[in-house]
Amino acid sequence: MWDQITVKNLLAMIARKLLLLSVVLAVTGVSASVQAADSDNVADLFSIFEPKDDKAVGAQQHKRIVAQYGGEYTQEGLNDYILDIVLRIAFVTKQKNDPWQVTVLNTPAVNAFALPGGYVYVTRGLLALANNEAEVAGVLAHEVGHVIARHGAGRQSRATGIGILGAIAGVLTQSSEIFKLGQTVGGLFLADYSRDQEYEADQLGVKYLGLSGYPREAMADFLGRLEDYAEYSKKLAGKDGESGQFDFFASHPQTEDRISRAKADAKSKKDDLERDYRTAEFLEHIDGILFGDDIREGVIRGRHFLHPDLRLAFDAPRGFQLINSSRAVFAKDRNGNQMVFDMDPRGLQKLTPAQYMSQVWMKNTKTGKVHAIQVGGANAAITRFNLNKGNKKSYITAVVINFGYNNVARFIYQSRQRNKELEARYRESFKSFRPVGYAEAAEVKQIKLNIKTVRYGNDLGDLLNGMSESKLQRDLFLLLNPTYLEHEPRRGDVYKLPEYATEE
Repeated sequence: MWDQITVKNLLAMIARKLLLLSVVLAVTGVSASVQAADSDNVADLFSIFEPKDDKAVGAQQHKRIVAQYGGEYTQEGLNDYILDIVLRIAFVTKQKNDPWQVTVLNTPAVNAFALPGGYVYVTRGLLALANNEAEVAGVLAHEVGHVIARHGAGRQSRATGIGILGAIAGVLTQSSEIFKLGQTVGGLFLADYSRDQEYEADQLGVKYLGLSGYPREAMADFLGRLEDYAEYSKKLAGKDGESGQFDFFASHPQTEDRISRAKADAKSKKDDLERDYRTAEFLEHIDGILFGDDIREGVIRGRHFLHPDLRLAFDAPRGFQLINSSRAVFAKDRNGNQMVFDMDPRGLQKLTPAQYMSQVWMKNTKTGKVHAIQVGGANAAITRFNLNKGNKKSYITAVVINFGYNNVARFIYQSRQRNKELEARYRESFKSFRPVGYAEAAEVKQIKLNIKTVRYGNDLGDLLNGMSESKLQRDLFLLLNPTYLEHEPRRGDVYKLPEYATEE
């Protein structure tokens, strides 16, 4: 999380840029209504961030992004391998001499993104989905394209509109908790790229793939893989579930013709060079990668969250999708309503939950009346209040639960509008909080993605028999190994198999 000095510096920089922007708009006669109607163009024309700011902006956000996406994932040889791919791509761009930093994020979400200044991120969930190095290179080339074209500057300017409301609210109320919520929103839910920016990044990515020796069609291949994953996620979530809000298409809008454009781009630049998908090298490097949730941080099953070490569980509100991080659990619905859950290691400090709410957690916030309640037989407290900033209004519900042994569980829900039905879903959510027994916690097992070889006589059923238990087991296996949609397993084939990790 940014410290207060960093935030003040950033706010000061933004204030200076906005002052200049207001003067330009006044001189040119651009009205506020025009700005609102065409915010993407305004962001592109009057970006808050200039090229000289890029590295500083990326550096400021890097630690926060890593923390919010589960931390950095490390596996022997993997991180250097991914960096080599990015450097190979960057070498054929105009920024080949600039420093590039690559981070593999410890989350099962399937995503990749970049920050200004050459900060590139890819999740282990995306690496597990890819078939070969060329597909990963396609995604990374796309992200490098965003950096080269400085799409992140306009995107960051728009994302500032998301996060800065929370930051300003935190400064005005002197509430670190409201500040944290605002910064979480600004960091975790990055502003979307525009359709034109996606097209440009795809076009640049295909170009960079070709120049760096990869098959140009690899980008279209992986866009197709992402579509398959999106369909699988929808099927897994069911009709009442939420999916895809934290994955690639949430921050990289998908359109019907992106794949066809990428294919056409690749074909238009065909050559006679021999190009390798580098499948064997890729599978060797992801062998044994964590698959699904890192159980040390808790596990997500639909709307249900369970932490086997902290021995607790709860449900997100109906219609919300959960994502975990190393220090908090987040959830969001498609209307922009959000939830954050965390624990205070300081405990209640000999206070009641209501006293803790008023005197510690929300000490510097003007809240509504704090009410003492019970959650599953445990003492708890709740308050509701509004945050106003101009015509922007948020409705906050905050809950504190005494989790025993002086532990404090905290929920904070943020709504864009007051809604009784939504408040009822919030109540269901925090009322679902419960302790987890030893036997239930012991049933949670870590899963790894192992690389296997088909033996003589093996059919698809034989391969599935070795797989860890999961909903839609066959669908998941075929998603990871799409070649078996076309033919039966053949002796010597190499395939990906999720298996329970053995005790080391």
